[in-house]
Parts: sequence; structure tokens; C-alpha cells
Amino acid sequence: MANAQAVSDALDIHELLRQWEPHKLLSAPPEKPIRLWSRGGCGVWIDDSWGPAVPYPPVDHDHGAKNHGYARVKGDPDAVDLIPEAQDWPELQDFLRAVNAADSPIETVGCEKAVLPIGDAKALFPPDMDGGPPTVKLGSYVDMMFTDTPLNDQPENILLLCTRLAPAIEGCGDWCNDVTFALQRFRFVPGTTAPWGLMLHMTSYGRDEGETRRLWGVTLGRLSKRIGSLPKALRWTP
Repeated sequence: MANAQAVSDALDIHELLRQWEPHKLLSAPPEKPIRLWSRGGCGVWIDDSWGPAVPYPPVDHDHGAKNHGYARVKGDPDAVDLIPEAQDWPELQDFLRAVNAADSPIETVGCEKAVLPIGDAKALFPPDMDGGPPTVKLGSYVDMMFTDTPLNDQPENILLLCTRLAPAIEGCGDWCNDVTFALQRFRFVPGTTAPWGLMLHMTSYGRDEGETRRLWGVTLGRLSKRIGSLPKALRWTP
């Protein structure tokens, strides 16, 4: 994702709103991703794809993967253990529990992850790693929205959330993570008119699966801690 739009290094809500202003009338995803802010491996973007319709049914994909469908786990930490995409991934489970805690202002609506070999390690950042270049990447995403569903009709609330979360992973490129907070136009959410949601997309790089997963866990852990400190009544007030 890249364009020539100049943005401030500091993730300030007022600057972010100024960058959002030319795009606020979007009724569908843009033709290509739009950068609102980026720094040190972390960025805020408007995504060029639709977010989910909530709830959504299970789907079998052509390549053999399976989407197990929407499961609401808000306020039920034990239910996280039943999410197929998170089983045997305690780092992801802990993050899902933090987001879906009863006192959190947000909740998850979907997640996925995949460990893949890197075809050309030399082409990826960082250019130097102690002991050799990265050979494995772990890509993952988590779709989130505000639990107070009418708040999702106001993208300013999503932008405010980004300003609260991004400082927790400042400089994430230093530990080989690339993190995108992507505003997505959701297809449908009960109780809303034209909802927006937030897709947290994370890619971690390492020399082997263990290192890659450990670095990915650093990002998830920092975000989990920050989410645990968010006020339940978080919302944008002009």
C-alpha cells in the first residue's frame, strides 16, 4: 500500500480526521487502498475491500480452507476456546479475550492466520537480521467493531480507536512486524445504517516459524494490554 499523500508522523486524532475528510462520503470501498497515516511499520488505511456482513454463515473456499462462520463471544472468555481459527494459538486467544472482555468497548467479528514461506527473503524488510534474513512470514487479521453498534455508523469512532491502539506498537518494524489498521465498509451490522469496522492486519517475519510466531506474539500482547485499558464509553466527541 502506497501513495504520495503527505501525512504527519504523529498519530493525532485531529490530523487523522483531516486526512479522512476528503473520503468521508465513501459509500463503498475505494478502488485502491488509501493511506491516512503510517510510521515505523504501522499504518492507518482505508481498505479497498468490503468487510463482512454480521452475522455470516460458514463458507468452504475453493482452495480447501474453511470459514467457520460468525460466532459472537463478547463477554464470554470461555467461548474463545471454541473458535476453530484460534485453537492451539494461545497468543491469538488471549488477544480475542481482551477485545471481547465485558468492559471493552469493542468486539471481534472474525479472524484468521497463516504461516507461509518467503519466496524472496532479500526483497523483504528488514534488510538485515542477526543470523540471516527472514524465511517465514505469519500473516493474520482480526475484524473488529464497536459493541454499541450505532457507533459503527460514525467512522470517526474507528479513527479514534486507531489513535489509542497504534502507540502501543510504535516502531513495530523494529521487531519485524508490519501492522495495518484498515477501515472497512462493512456489508451489514444489525442496528446500523452504513457501518464501518476495523480490520487489524498483521504480518510478522522471522528465520523460522518459532521466531516469527514469537515476534507476532509481541504485537498481539502489546495491543491486548492497551485494549484492556480502553474506557468502555470510548467514542469520538467533536
